[in-house]
Amino acid sequence: MAQSQEQPTELNGLNLKKLGEIVEMGTKEPETVGAQFNNWKARVKWLGGFRSRAYIRDHAFLIDEPSDLAGVDTSPNATEYILAALGACYSVGFALNATKRGIKVDAMEVALEGRLNNVLTFFGLSDKGHPGYEEIKAKLFVKTSANEKQVEEAWTETLARSPVGNSLTRNVKITAQISVAK
Repeated sequence: MAQSQEQPTELNGLNLKKLGEIVEMGTKEPETVGAQFNNWKARVKWLGGFRSRAYIRDHAFLIDEPSDLAGVDTSPNATEYILAALGACYSVGFALNATKRGIKVDAMEVALEGRLNNVLTFFGLSDKGHPGYEEIKAKLFVKTSANEKQVEEAWTETLARSPVGNSLTRNVKITAQISVAK
């Protein structure tokens, strides 16, 4: 009598059934998936000095500046959160793309380094350049038994399809408004 092989229910910490449902819904009802996952919101409340608290869904985290930039260094600053957001997006994307390929990931880390163009423009002390990132370097460290070509393909797809990466490398329309309370 032949033994039936059970299909795995999880790979890389991802629920394969749930992932399959999302893929199926995205194929059959792309507008439903788009309506559910295309729009995101956050609020940031100033706490005094250079400290703020961000609220996203049921989560909250602090934002501050280092003490050598007149902050109290209670948490990362906003530009550091950009690096973390990019690294997290790459991590999620690689886990997804590896899982789609049946690659088991034993461990993974994304290391990021960013260089601002000219921070003096933020302080109003220079008109040269801009205060944003000029360059960000990302390096994937991954432990897996998959061959290097499979890993490179998953990484390449991750970079191409990263929402945060695409937001940083494309022009994004920002509509800013103001409401003054008295």
